[in-house]
Amino acid sequence: MRKIALLTQKGGSGKTTLAIHLAVAAEQAGEHVYLVDTDPQESATTWAQQRASKTPIVATVAPNELGDALQAARIYGITFAVIDTAGQASPSALSAVDHADFILIPCRPTVLDIAAASRTVNMVKASGKPAAFILSQCPPRAMEIPEVVDALSAYGIPTIPTTIGLRLSFSRALASGRAVTEFESTGKAAQEIQTLFEWLKNQPL
Repeated sequence: MRKIALLTQKGGSGKTTLAIHLAVAAEQAGEHVYLVDTDPQESATTWAQQRASKTPIVATVAPNELGDALQAARIYGITFAVIDTAGQASPSALSAVDHADFILIPCRPTVLDIAAASRTVNMVKASGKPAAFILSQCPPRAMEIPEVVDALSAYGIPTIPTTIGLRLSFSRALASGRAVTEFESTGKAAQEIQTLFEWLKNQPL
């Protein structure tokens, strides 16, 4: 079972949006998916309650129960787990880092987000787990993206060679209990999510 945790200590990065969309993309690719909501805000759980489909499986899990939940998921044939975490240093984040195989760090292309990434990077490096940044909520034709990638490289963690745009289709899809790969399957947002999932799937863990 491949376990991906989304982690950032900066609010507003689109972490839960990415977690939901990765879970749906993985399911569409044939994985048996478990989306684990360890964020006290339970945004992913709220989305699942609005969803017509019963899959991917979404469950609210307390940080101290994450290990047991993932072990049970493995027994029941789950092949891909996505762990959503709280947007600050918390037991949720620490537990996710401890149990994940790979850490995905969403980061908006702003000076404040780049600076705030240091707290997340320190936590990830202390764990020794593989990780990568994903640039999220990127405005159209953002000329500064190469500069942002260069700035993030100073942390010694790679940046995934795709970006996630700031698109209305994400919020519209979530409002209807869907993901963009279902809501607008041939759109740019769907292509970005599929590219992200394929990149993650091909990482040696």
